[in-house]
Amino acid sequence: MNEHHVIKWLGMICILAGIARIGMTPTSIIWGTDSPQELTFGLIACILMSVGTIVTYTVQSRETGVTGFITTLAIIIANIVTTAMVWSQFTAVAGAPMPEGLVVNISRMINMIGLMGGSLVFAILTFRANVFPRWVPALLLLMILMLFIPVADNKFFAAFWGIAYVGMGYCVWAGKLNQSAAVRTESLKL
Repeated sequence: MNEHHVIKWLGMICILAGIARIGMTPTSIIWGTDSPQELTFGLIACILMSVGTIVTYTVQSRETGVTGFITTLAIIIANIVTTAMVWSQFTAVAGAPMPEGLVVNISRMINMIGLMGGSLVFAILTFRANVFPRWVPALLLLMILMLFIPVADNKFFAAFWGIAYVGMGYCVWAGKLNQSAAVRTESLKL
């Protein structure tokens, strides 16, 4: 398996991660926030996003440079921390109060800085790199804007987060990247 195939399959992982993340929205509406159904979709999405996010940097590494790598790493670390937080919800006794303390607060801080800050900077870098179609960074910004929509528990945030990942993964999987990345991807086939 050469590098081109690895990149393509990581794109597919992004698509699957996005679909799993989208699944959180209807399950939270139907069964409620933090229901086992929603948490299952969330856990699967976090694991897949932790693995697949690297391809969003790989295809535009020349254009985004070290800053792109740092933001991608922040997003991956935040997804790993989110995975641990979601898993802790599975192990909690039903009806138990939410955990509190220094570790929880640090985890939430890493999560917000990594996901929101990293996604915002990554969207700007992606727009400037012009490797993905322009609608991909627009989806990333729309995802962040969904946090400010006054809907209980931000139920629709996960759907837009998933749509952004499906879009990025589709572009990688289908080879719908702009010319500079497409030329580089074609050269990997040789």
